[in-house]
Amino acid sequence: MKMNKAILLVDDDQRLRDLLKDYLTEKNFKVFPSQDFSEAKEILNFFIFDLIILDRMMPSGDGIDLVKKIKEVSNTPVIMLTAMGENNNRIDGLKTGADDYITKPFEPEELYLRIDKLLRLYDGINKSELRIGFGEFIFDTKTNSLKLNNKEIYLTEGENNLLAKLINNRNNILSREELADKEFDESELRKIDVGITRLRQKIEKIPKQPQFIKTIRSKGYMLICKEI
Repeated sequence: MKMNKAILLVDDDQRLRDLLKDYLTEKNFKVFPSQDFSEAKEILNFFIFDLIILDRMMPSGDGIDLVKKIKEVSNTPVIMLTAMGENNNRIDGLKTGADDYITKPFEPEELYLRIDKLLRLYDGINKSELRIGFGEFIFDTKTNSLKLNNKEIYLTEGENNLLAKLINNRNNILSREELADKEFDESELRKIDVGITRLRQKIEKIPKQPQFIKTIRSKGYMLICKEI
C-alpha cells in the first residue's frame, strides 16, 4: 500500500483528535482533523481524501447524514468511530454506507489495522477499474452489472443490490439484518433468504451446494472471492 494517504478525522473531542493525529502521523498518514460536521462538509467541497474517520453523534449533527452525502458523490471509504456500540447502531451505520464501525473505547492499533485493510481493499478495487472477479464471473461496481464470459447476467434490482452488498463485503460474513434494505422484521429477513436462493440459481453450478455464496450457520452469508 502506498503511504502518505490523506485521512480526514472528524470528532468533537479535541484530545482524541490530537492523539489520533499524532499516532497516525507516525504511521505515515497525512491527517486532517475537523471538529464538527459543518467544517467537514466545507473541507470535502475542496479536498479529496483517501479515507474518512467519522464520529457518530456530535453537537452539529449525526454522522450518518454525512456518510450519506459522502457516498452519494464518491467511493471514499468511511470508518465510523463512536461510543454508540449497540448492534442496531452498528447496523444503521453499515446500512447507510459506512465501510467499518468501531466503538469507543478502542485500541489505536486496531484502528490502524482496519484503516490499512480498507485502503488495501480500495486500492485493489481501483487497480481493477472497480471490477471484482469471483470464479468466471465479473461484477462491475460502477454499473452494478454481472457478466459471465462477457455476457451480462440479468439480475432484478433486489438481486443486484444484494449482490453488491456481498461484493463490497466479500470474504466477510454479513448477517441478514445487515443485508436487509429496510427496517427489518421477520418478513424482511425472509426476503433476504429468498434473494440469496435466486442469486445462487443464477450463479452457482449446483445451487444447493454453493461454491461462492456460502451460508455461515447462525451468522449469515458470505461471498467467497479469491480474486481481490
